[in-house]
Amino acid sequence: MIRFRHCDPAGIVFYPRYLEMLNDTVEDWFDEMGFPFQEMKGRYGAGVPTVNLNIRFTQPCRQGERLLLALSCLKQGDSSIEIAIEGARRGQTVLEARIVLCFTTVGETIGKLSIPLEIRRQVAKYIRTEASVGA
Repeated sequence: MIRFRHCDPAGIVFYPRYLEMLNDTVEDWFDEMGFPFQEMKGRYGAGVPTVNLNIRFTQPCRQGERLLLALSCLKQGDSSIEIAIEGARRGQTVLEARIVLCFTTVGETIGKLSIPLEIRRQVAKYIRTEASVGA
């Protein structure tokens, strides 16, 4: 639901609010896979920051509208995951995002960390196949 707090004085979503929505979607995805962000440090000594982000906006959204965000995985590397999130309103695409997440150590020194096998297996279930591209 697009809320008052998401909108600028022109009555449309202020673009930084989309970044918060995208981050919420990523965090929810990890929760659904069984790897909540709040447990990532304790379980794996890891964080999962965004290291690259590209968004294309095609139409504005307004307060009261519903935005459906659909996440798929484009590819998975040793320490990174590239995902796509498509935002649609009433069946029309309003934004397309490509995000690269990187598993890193946390603490004073931050460095790449191989994605744990149990996470890798769950992420693989979301990898977009050629048949699903554009679907």
